[in-house]
Amino acid sequence: MKTRWGTCVLIALLFAATLLAAQGASVRNVSGEWQGMVGRQHLVVKIERAADGSFTGTLTVPDQGNVTLPVDDVSFAPTGALKLDLKRLGAVYEAQLSDDGSALVGTWRQGGNSIALTFRRPGAATAQFTLKARTLGSIPLEPCRTKDGNTEGLCGKYEVYENRTSKSGRKIALNIMVLPALAAKPAPDPWFALAGGPGQSAVEAYPLAGYTAKVRELRDAVLVDQRGTGQSNPLQCKLQSLEDAQAVLGEPYSLEKIRECRAESDKKADTTQYTTSIFADDLDEVRQAMGFDKINVFGGSYGTKAALVYLRRHGDHVRTVALEAVASPQFLIPLPFAKGLQSSVDGVIALCAADAACHKDYPDLGVEFKTVVELLEKSPARFEIRNQSVTLSREMFASKLRSLLYVPQFVSGFPFIIHSAHQGNWTPYAATVMGLASLMEGAVARGASFAAICTEDVPALTESAIRRETRGTYLGDSQVRRYQECCKAWGPAGSLPRDFHSAIRSRVPTLLISGALDPATPPETAKPAAHDLANSRLIIVKQGTHGTGSQCTDGLIADFVKQGSAAGLDASCTDQIHLPAFQTRAQ
Repeated sequence: MKTRWGTCVLIALLFAATLLAAQGASVRNVSGEWQGMVGRQHLVVKIERAADGSFTGTLTVPDQGNVTLPVDDVSFAPTGALKLDLKRLGAVYEAQLSDDGSALVGTWRQGGNSIALTFRRPGAATAQFTLKARTLGSIPLEPCRTKDGNTEGLCGKYEVYENRTSKSGRKIALNIMVLPALAAKPAPDPWFALAGGPGQSAVEAYPLAGYTAKVRELRDAVLVDQRGTGQSNPLQCKLQSLEDAQAVLGEPYSLEKIRECRAESDKKADTTQYTTSIFADDLDEVRQAMGFDKINVFGGSYGTKAALVYLRRHGDHVRTVALEAVASPQFLIPLPFAKGLQSSVDGVIALCAADAACHKDYPDLGVEFKTVVELLEKSPARFEIRNQSVTLSREMFASKLRSLLYVPQFVSGFPFIIHSAHQGNWTPYAATVMGLASLMEGAVARGASFAAICTEDVPALTESAIRRETRGTYLGDSQVRRYQECCKAWGPAGSLPRDFHSAIRSRVPTLLISGALDPATPPETAKPAAHDLANSRLIIVKQGTHGTGSQCTDGLIADFVKQGSAAGLDASCTDQIHLPAFQTRAQ
């Protein structure tokens, strides 16, 4: 699972579509090339000035095969204000030229969301820090920036024992980034955001998230990379080549590669110590070292499981808990994926049928989808992409499709993708899957992911539950069986507290947000958790997915943290959250 980047991945994930369409800039001598980054994606804007003084521009994404998009309108004022309008994407970039003409500092807006984005001239020096070093509790922090250079914060390390029980042997330097509150007198209880995956970095996932910006108006945002992720002794493994289309589209992870991943991870870590419960204790030690009594905890996707485990183990120090795309400890990866995908696909097909333009272009979308699945069941599809031959099975088609449905912008292309596949044209599907794979490359530390999943999830699966949760679905039990094989290849797992999979009961104010179209963590997975949390509220976004980001949900999260209660929150704005318009054949 991934945060909205994303969402998360946020996830991230939260920013798959935003990454495909970033910005450009301009200058008093605005012509020329500008370079920037969003997350891990490099962006290049080129602006040219015509003889009549008008400007034109393009945006290129080198990490996506040098895809180049035209800027529909470029305007530049003598004051140094620049505006780039990409109408077909519904995106606008507004920036101010720095005094020395070396940088464009601005904001990218798309679909009701906004992120900070800075472009610089090639070779231009990074701007000086505005924050000053300080010590928070006993942890010294120095000025720093995110990898993309768009967010300034304070960074430091805090060492914990890898084996918290023996309190001896190897130590892990946990990577920490603090985004200081903008208020002159910050609230005494900071906001700790826990990343998804498992395996994602909080320091990479959350600085650009809309709710982070809103929350830090009043309180510090504290981001701690979970052990094994980000820069906290990362257990990063490369399991496939993005240049190999068959590997990306048509094959599960190689069991030999997983065994190699474990061997490499074991050289730097005791991977049995990289579990959610142990991370929760790491996090509480960081809280204590920083000198905080109460904290506000946020989690997205797998991060919701981590947040709930922290609540169980250290609830006396929790003021509020906010959860988006909810996966409680009872959520066993990948068991819910089969029904989640089924519900998501059926929901998107129903939305297309209710949309006049979509229904006109794809009147038989439901039938076409089922036909595609049935044909793949009989024999794999064979096609070419990037001058490579690919063989695609039903299992891999459904598995990769689930990931596409995380992202609203990809959901809008679902009817076109399925209709094209039904016509024998697999290029839209294949190109989209490979693009998403490129965006997510390196975002998840696979060693950390296997360490958690193969301890906490897969061993708890029962045959009766597998049959009950997968029978009659598009995905079937194929992904569950794959995970079982992967964990067998991974090898010996860690241990769990006895109560790990039991219900978590608490009166701490808790806000849960679920997308009705989420193919991984639909509302059904959130309802049991909400039931057991006495002071909770579950908000369901009717057209929400796993990576839905909006000013509405950002505001709900920030307001909840501000008032310390979900009571009285006006969630009516969620009814105005809609998927991007479905892609028609004319487009």
